[in-house]
Amino acid sequence: MFLSLRSQPDIAVVADDDDYNDNSNKGSGSSSSSGGSTRSSISPYITCKGYRPIVHNFPLPNGEMVPIGDELLTVGLPKKNILWEHVDLDTAPALRNDDTNERWWTNAITLKKGEATFRKYFDAPEINGPEGSLSIVRAHSGFIGKASGVCESFDPRGHRGEACFYNYVARWRDQKPFSGMHFFDWLDYGTGRSLVERNKKKNFPSHHPDEGCVKKKFNSRTVHFFNDTERQEHEIYLSPSEDGQKVIARYKQSDGVVGPSSHDRPHLYMFDLNKQMYIVDKNLWDNENYGEVKHTAVLAGRPALSAGEAYFKEDGVIWEFNYESGHYRPKVAAVTMMYQWMKDQGLNTSAFNWVARKEWSTKNCYKTDWKSFEIHAFDVRVLEKTCREVTKSPTWTFEDD
Repeated sequence: MFLSLRSQPDIAVVADDDDYNDNSNKGSGSSSSSGGSTRSSISPYITCKGYRPIVHNFPLPNGEMVPIGDELLTVGLPKKNILWEHVDLDTAPALRNDDTNERWWTNAITLKKGEATFRKYFDAPEINGPEGSLSIVRAHSGFIGKASGVCESFDPRGHRGEACFYNYVARWRDQKPFSGMHFFDWLDYGTGRSLVERNKKKNFPSHHPDEGCVKKKFNSRTVHFFNDTERQEHEIYLSPSEDGQKVIARYKQSDGVVGPSSHDRPHLYMFDLNKQMYIVDKNLWDNENYGEVKHTAVLAGRPALSAGEAYFKEDGVIWEFNYESGHYRPKVAAVTMMYQWMKDQGLNTSAFNWVARKEWSTKNCYKTDWKSFEIHAFDVRVLEKTCREVTKSPTWTFEDD
């Protein structure tokens, strides 16, 4: 038998880069057992065949090593973390880490199993959230759209940007024959590691190569997900001005007012399931160390009640809120819940603009299935009335007005 180098590191054997036979990795990513030459024994129970570790003894729980022969085969072959030479050798996908020249092999999977792994992500409570909330799953349609949405959150290499995942997921799924690998294995250690084409969804022009999804660029552009301490630094609370006509935002930790924004550089906000609001002042954000801040960063990809951009005047005075978030794609219910939250605090909801999408209107209030909402922070029985109220508010405006 031979073992996956990743799953059995204590007895793993890594092929040297100079010894690796690239011809053995064509087609589906698997390599033949006849590729390369047989090495001398690495240990009493391991040799290399075709630059793969071949184990000749099976370890028992008590540490005893049992020779692999007909007697062991008659009692059945355990499959977890083990690749058996006579049944798996020709089908095991070969993986490669270009940074360390490490090689390893793993059990082949079907496309159906690979897609099932994604669907587990789609249903993960920490990502999907209750009915009526915003999530990176609900914000996208179709398998590839949803998969590209969750990839940023579950990416083991540090939350690379969502947009490029769309192209890579499509290529992983459409590759013929199927690679036999889970998506992230394929992306970073299989044939996906060397893809250099542009993101077909965005169709970036050729004179902007830095905006393409070239793998080197893609790997270097990650989204910094906030930890609890960082998130608390951006939590705000609202209070009325002395005359009650304006609404002031202050950071809870420092009690300092939120700084002003410009029309072309708004702040970013998130409104979570517990009715806590977070404001990220882009003028103060450390782009050099953390890259561009995204909505997914603030709540670490978790669901929310609303998301968008916030505009501020001097002294923490709110100017307007919009609902621009490509990751979460709010609907009119998001405006409704923010509006109700401010009403419940006795704030002047006409003190600033509610900037809606052009297609939103009071009709959306009647079309929304409020009864299906499972948002415990609100009485859903009053939300439809609140929706009609905000969409008829004198400060209800539209994009570009």
